[in-house]
Amino acid sequence: MADKNRYKINFRGKEKSKRAIRRITSPKVLPTTLTINGTRYIENYQFSCGNSVPIYEVLTVHGFTQLIGHAKFNNQSYGNIYYRGECKIHDSLKPSLFRTVKKIDPANIRLMSLVQKVINDERMKNELKLSQNDFETDKVKVEGMLQHYGVPTRFIDVVDNHWVALWMGLNKADKPKQICQYYHYIERQVPLIELADGRIACDDEIFQYVLLLAVPFSNHRTFTGIQISNNYIEVDLRQALPSIFLRPHAQHGLVIRRKVHDTDASKGVEAYDLAPIVVGIIKIRIDRVKQWIGTGELLTQNNLFPPPAYDYGYDLLLKRSDLFDDSVFEIARYI
Repeated sequence: MADKNRYKINFRGKEKSKRAIRRITSPKVLPTTLTINGTRYIENYQFSCGNSVPIYEVLTVHGFTQLIGHAKFNNQSYGNIYYRGECKIHDSLKPSLFRTVKKIDPANIRLMSLVQKVINDERMKNELKLSQNDFETDKVKVEGMLQHYGVPTRFIDVVDNHWVALWMGLNKADKPKQICQYYHYIERQVPLIELADGRIACDDEIFQYVLLLAVPFSNHRTFTGIQISNNYIEVDLRQALPSIFLRPHAQHGLVIRRKVHDTDASKGVEAYDLAPIVVGIIKIRIDRVKQWIGTGELLTQNNLFPPPAYDYGYDLLLKRSDLFDDSVFEIARYI
């Protein structure tokens, strides 16, 4: 009887703990007082939305990993921490669909028209393994796929592999003017000549950044890689898409977006800004990152953006010019 009572007490304790976890409704920003070896607090950065988060410079791989671990542990009762590598810090974190527009309705209508075309296409429906009776899930899956292959959408790309995030900040996408529809990545270099001449280089020339984003746990899981909370939609493209779409598997890629409600209408494009869920910014010299990454095949454009000869899904999208006849919503090409 004693053992049985002890079990009940422990069980009730666990239930109480679970109830406490559900009450946590906001992410925890990194504190400014951390004393992790190989890191140092620099200053706070304030986004245009008002969210103020600390910037930590990291000097070692161990400090880098531990700082990320601190953010994950602190948010274990809130949600997942994802990473976004950047060459510079921006005032906001808006989806590509809304970076150059002020009104969301026309952009949404054009995007949803393309999503509907993909869903209605029999070949695309078969290759994407779309559901026959869950239109809302299909829309989310298709929009997430389009985002990852370069089409402007309401989603933001993130990864759950911080080495991939480092690569994305070390390398900058270039769009040659003579071949305007193609992109390729150029590895950034510290301007040694300028530094040798005594010029003080700006931070964006010698540093890169990793943004840490806290996405709340889902209260609705579709078991297709899609998780939906009250205010966010998260798509793990490795589960949502079959492996013939190789790029998200190579990048450990996910996409996230705000779930905008009718009450957010007055905010316009600001309603889609993901800067409010950034909990910290990591700053690293690009020459240091280059040394950490090395020259392995895994962290190259060839692997992270597989060519169509290997990425069958990418090849399929490139061939469907009948679907992507709007110049705003073209599939990005890489060389």
